[in-house]
Amino acid sequence: MSKSRLEAFTDAVIAIVMTILVLELHEPTAGSFAALFEEWHRLVIYVVSFLMLAIYWNNHHHMFQAAKTINGKVLWANSLFILSLSVFPFVTSWMGDFFSDLAPQLSFGIAIMMADVMFFATAYNLKKATDDNETVSVFFNKYYKSWVSIGTNVIAILLGVLIRPELIFILNAVMLVLWVVPERRIERVFQQQR
Repeated sequence: MSKSRLEAFTDAVIAIVMTILVLELHEPTAGSFAALFEEWHRLVIYVVSFLMLAIYWNNHHHMFQAAKTINGKVLWANSLFILSLSVFPFVTSWMGDFFSDLAPQLSFGIAIMMADVMFFATAYNLKKATDDNETVSVFFNKYYKSWVSIGTNVIAILLGVLIRPELIFILNAVMLVLWVVPERRIERVFQQQR
């Protein structure tokens, strides 16, 4: 099965989600910098959420660059990955309104955890669909980033519930550093194939 339609569909959905995300930003109540500063937390939440979506897209693109074909399991895992990303505007907006409350923070953390789990499921099923593809195998052998992300997200949720809700957002924002650079092993394989 060709991967091009899946990639195009995923690109389109993520672009729409990013657009909806900015629509959830509301202008300050007055025309002053003081009024803008009152909205600083919303801007930070927006930037972090946008960067998360961009990082998911970059890594998704990188992952599918290695694949030649897909199957039904990849399609379903990817669809659930997209579903988890589609709730970002809602949870981001809710958290912007009630940053220190547990329910919005927990919803944000669960959305990220679901995206991480479904990204891993997509990657795992992609590897299974292309076992004979050396590039995909190199990409996914010892692929610890997803496990570290899921584990950190679980810890963030536990700390948010037990200590302070804001820790969910903070730890997930810090986790972005791990994902900014896509998997380097695949770049080396692509360079060797040239």
